[in-house]
Amino acid sequence: MKVFCADIGTTSLKTALIDQDGKVLDSQRVVFFEEEQASLTGESGTASSDPGTTKTAPDKKNLSDKKWISREWEKAFYSSFEKICKKNSIKPDAVCISGNGPTLVSEEGCTLLWNEKTGSGTAESGLTKNTSEACSGDGTEKQSDVTSGSENTKPSPSIFIPRLKLFREKYPEEFSRTTTIFSGPEYLVWRLTGEKGTVLPEEKFLPAYWTEEALKNAGFSEEEIKKLPLFVKLGKIAGFMKDDTAYEKAAPFCDTNALEEKNADFLKDGPAGFTASEDGIPVIYGGPDFVMALIGTGTLEEGKICDRSGSSEGINLCSSRPVFAPGVRTLPSVIPGLWNLSVVIEESGSLLDNFKAEIEKLSGSAFSYEQIIAYAYSDKNSQGYFTLKTIDENVRNAVFTLKETAGKNGLPVEEYMTVTGGQAKNDLYLRRKALDVKTELCVLENPDAELTGDAALALVSLKAFPDLVTASRKLVRIKKRYGLNESFNPEMKIYRIPEKLSAIIFDIDSTLYTSEAYAIEQVDVQIRSIAAKKGISVREARNIISEYRRNWKNEHQGKKISLGNTLLHFGVSIEESIEMRKTLLEPEKFLKRDEKLIHALEKLSEKYKMICVTNNPVLPARRTLEAIGISDFFPEIIGLDTCKKSKPAREPFELAARKLGVSFSEILSIGDRYDMDISLPLEMGMGGLLVGSVQDVWRLPETLEAGMNQGLGTEPHKKGVCRKRAD
Repeated sequence: MKVFCADIGTTSLKTALIDQDGKVLDSQRVVFFEEEQASLTGESGTASSDPGTTKTAPDKKNLSDKKWISREWEKAFYSSFEKICKKNSIKPDAVCISGNGPTLVSEEGCTLLWNEKTGSGTAESGLTKNTSEACSGDGTEKQSDVTSGSENTKPSPSIFIPRLKLFREKYPEEFSRTTTIFSGPEYLVWRLTGEKGTVLPEEKFLPAYWTEEALKNAGFSEEEIKKLPLFVKLGKIAGFMKDDTAYEKAAPFCDTNALEEKNADFLKDGPAGFTASEDGIPVIYGGPDFVMALIGTGTLEEGKICDRSGSSEGINLCSSRPVFAPGVRTLPSVIPGLWNLSVVIEESGSLLDNFKAEIEKLSGSAFSYEQIIAYAYSDKNSQGYFTLKTIDENVRNAVFTLKETAGKNGLPVEEYMTVTGGQAKNDLYLRRKALDVKTELCVLENPDAELTGDAALALVSLKAFPDLVTASRKLVRIKKRYGLNESFNPEMKIYRIPEKLSAIIFDIDSTLYTSEAYAIEQVDVQIRSIAAKKGISVREARNIISEYRRNWKNEHQGKKISLGNTLLHFGVSIEESIEMRKTLLEPEKFLKRDEKLIHALEKLSEKYKMICVTNNPVLPARRTLEAIGISDFFPEIIGLDTCKKSKPAREPFELAARKLGVSFSEILSIGDRYDMDISLPLEMGMGGLLVGSVQDVWRLPETLEAGMNQGLGTEPHKKGVCRKRAD
């Protein structure tokens, strides 16, 4: 059996043809508006494809007010249905439709999206503590607890009633004119089948939806209440999509364009390779997207945990009983007797969106989400890096809250967490996120879990599986795991060791210690100071400086520019940089004595002269060496205030050689940045060794001895020889 699955999102429709083994035979994402396409691909109006997935840009002619976005759903559905089914010459055994909620739609297509805000600036659609408490009962006893205008009245447990009131307030004519108000996916089901209904995922969800009493208490008249369709069960077959009548229903809302010309004959006769049956294709009521994602990640058994990410992010844990704790929302599972505990992070999507918009405005270019994440990770002092770290910290805290709550209540939690949504398609982000969140992450064969959930639900409705748990076990398959042992520190690379080695020049920061926190702080504290002096926000200053350094790198064959030289461009002299660093840097707060490093330097000092060359002033550099316990090994430090020059200038290296009293050819330069610490010394005739972390310096005595024995003194410096660390 094969199911055509469709999930209505805020900005696009995701579809897939999935068989009963969980294999995605084909998939497509259709973006509703052209401006959203630029966000998806990084190029306005240009489709960008993932392997096995087609992304379709919308026609400029189809751009319209989002008030009527439901009409775009319909066109997107038929376009995708044709391309996937006709391409594969397959008639699906069923169609299942899910989508975001509580989006509301009138019969003529007037739409109030789930995230549209009131005049007060709130969306008034979130789940509240009262919703959780109400849904933990029998679904009826707390229905009178709805907002009626009194300040003493308990907030409504319903997530729909506030949206209904907003729809009536925002679109009074359309509300009055329509005979039916649909939830989003049910609207599309009605357009396909002519059947009206509102999916209730499970009976205990009733307080989160509505009752007649609750609606009356909220000020709705009997005539208005009649506009709401009766509740139907999740997975009910609504009716049948007959190719000819289905298209006729959509025709009034479809522009006379290529879509109509392409689809008319196809939808009338059926895709090539099959003839529409007498009953047509069964159309099945899917549920709200978060419910379908739980099915599609297999979060239907006690202890299963998943991270569903989109505009907001939710960490969900399947529990055998309801639990109420600060910050934890509890709702029924679609599996009777089970519950879903969740911690919702409202701002995950908006945080990244805001950074993306800022960089696009600053650079004048559009970025895809994949590009913007790569941009953020390329510069640890960019606002983007801080943004991703904030998102991950929020997720780590959410996971901790759920695990702590579960532990206190004797509930199991699996060691790994399944991820879904756009994040599941970004390998770089997940590798980093697993380390930040301190939890093993798993990506599924189909990262769009809502669609897998649609398929599982439809196959249960078609009797291919006895129940949802059995179906999800079959369809939900792990593709890749992201563990906690990965290191992002580069491997040590030996470029050249002098045949006669007499002295070593050491960089300090991120060479003689490894502390991401201090490496970031010593730059960011200067950016914060500059922002204050110039009267701009810190995030604006981070973005401006990061974008300048990115452009400089692109214009100079990938080479990097130091912070001191960057600040010169913004009118901050070297002298000002020196004073800032002397005043602001506090290495003692981040670093501690390193016995392994001390032992290594003791060995090295027996054979070689040693000196430090750094882009920080001597004072904070000396304090850094004191903090890690190695100051006595370096009587001389060449700092930014010594030559008033920032690496990779020649002067600091030339002065270091004079103080060491040896020729360039007998010196080895060691550092963590090729462009700052290695490239120029190699050109000057020195040796070069690039470290990935201080652990490489711990093993430096053995490395140098082995390197000389292997004849690396004559190794051409441009090639480099990697030495893996035994971390």
